[in-house]
Order: sequence, then C-alpha cells, then structure tokens
Amino acid sequence: MDIIGSERITAWGVSLQGKTAEVRLYAVGLASGGSFAVFEVSGLNDVVARAWPWPGDLVVARVLFFIVAVALALGIERFAGPAVVGVGRLLARPRFEWWLRVIAAPLFFIGFVLDYLAS
Repeated sequence: MDIIGSERITAWGVSLQGKTAEVRLYAVGLASGGSFAVFEVSGLNDVVARAWPWPGDLVVARVLFFIVAVALALGIERFAGPAVVGVGRLLARPRFEWWLRVIAAPLFFIGFVLDYLAS
C-alpha cells in the first residue's frame, strides 16, 4: 500500500462510491460464483443432506445459501468505498507507519513464540 500511495487509494475509494451500479453488479457476480464454489467444495452438500428436513432436496438450501451470499456481498459493497477512503486517509497520517511498526513488532514476536511453543 505504501508503493501505491495514499492519494491513489483515496481516489480509488472515491471512485468506488461513485460507481455503485457497476460495483454492485460485480459484487453480485462474485458472490454468486463464490457461493456456488464454497457450497460445492466445502462439503456442505453432505451436511445439508443430513440436516435438511426434506431428504435429497438440496436446491432450496443452495438457493438460501446464494441469497445470503448476495446479501453479504451487497452489504460489503455498500461500505467498500468509505472503508477504502478511510484506509487512504489513515496512510496519509504522518506517524502512521511508526505506530504500525510499534504494534506489529511485538505481535510478530508473540506469534513466533506461540508457534514455537505449539511445535
């Protein structure tokens, strides 16, 4: 993100806010394809087949899963532009990198120690 620059990130967030129809269409397409892939690959077919009250009828479960995925995608799309603008403004702050390093270095070492202890 440092290479891209805060100005470009903020401009991209502003452009996302202006193109709601295009972003909404992209989000729905991504959610529909993603929901189908997740449902088929993750083994939800077997779980739903055992838990669903109508044996063998997975069409309703797939449609409900698709509706939830599209609703989540549209919710994320609604807040994507302001979130990206916020990240761009945060990167533009003068001491942001210093604070990020102060927070990240101890977390890195704590993660290393916990990984070492786990193995």
